[in-house]
Amino acid sequence: MVNLGGGFPTKYLKNVPTVKAYGSAIFRALRKHFGNRIPETIIEPGRGMVGNAGIIEAEVVLVSRKSAEDDVRWVYLDIGKFGGLAETMDESIRYPIRTPRDGDEVGACVIAGPTCDSADVLYEKQPYALPVSLEIGDKVLIEGTGAYTATYASVAFNGFAPLRAYHI
Repeated sequence: MVNLGGGFPTKYLKNVPTVKAYGSAIFRALRKHFGNRIPETIIEPGRGMVGNAGIIEAEVVLVSRKSAEDDVRWVYLDIGKFGGLAETMDESIRYPIRTPRDGDEVGACVIAGPTCDSADVLYEKQPYALPVSLEIGDKVLIEGTGAYTATYASVAFNGFAPLRAYHI
């Protein structure tokens, strides 16, 4: 038996190969190494199977600038790294974000979470384009959050309740 492990990606902001493309590559490699005697094979699709099954609804709690001369806005959400978005660490995953103001003019912004921890910044190295018209109280949808977000959410970090999950 061959266990190929996991690691199938899911689509966030960039397209990824299809499951069929992965299957073809795996089958070619198995055929090359085992000929017609292909062993039983198991694969753990993980994120590739469930990543796009989740959406986190968040609320904008503040829109600000660090100074009057700063072109980049800071958009603070009521969820951050400690609320389930740990995989934004080093901006590894850039989740798609929908807003009620999509279609309006966009501008660069840093997105941060609600805690006072300086690490609770999701996207700063490469600012995220969000509508300039975004306001406090607007709900945003963070897409592609079906994998690991609920399990990464801390319990009561800085007094914040853990991420609530609803399974449909």
